[in-house]
Amino acid sequence: MLTFFYFKYYWKLKVMDTEETVWNILTEPIKSLGYNLIRVKMIGSNKLQIMAERLSDKGLDINDCVKISKFASVLFEKENTINFDFALEVSSPGINRPLIKIDDYRNHLGSYVDIKLKKIINKKRKISGKIINLQDEEAIELKQNKQTFLIPFNIISECNLDPNYL
Repeated sequence: MLTFFYFKYYWKLKVMDTEETVWNILTEPIKSLGYNLIRVKMIGSNKLQIMAERLSDKGLDINDCVKISKFASVLFEKENTINFDFALEVSSPGINRPLIKIDDYRNHLGSYVDIKLKKIINKKRKISGKIINLQDEEAIELKQNKQTFLIPFNIISECNLDPNYL
């Protein structure tokens, strides 16, 4: 059992390192092309998802995806710090856009979101509601019906815009 735990922990670190490395490689060059990098995520062990949007209008079409894919592939070939042996997927955030960075939450104040938590709050691991405030860049205030919840960023596993309220 210890070997399995070690492998799982090692794999998780490797995935996190890959995501962070790719983020660092792409963020500024992608901006110079007119795009905002939203998320870099390893899906399984051999697929890398890059989620982006145009800086000008927050959209992304198939031509943009092709442009980013080709651009990223060239950057990865030049990079020697990591083995880039995976399939590349470039996509838009879609209508249930993930909120990743604090600026994402700030830009979507007043929006309805679905949140998955790393730990249980009020007997819930999932919660939905309206973002009404940011607390010192440490937590969000979420209003659900007539209740208000203070949710620290460090316990948010995943947060997406709720497409039912767009």
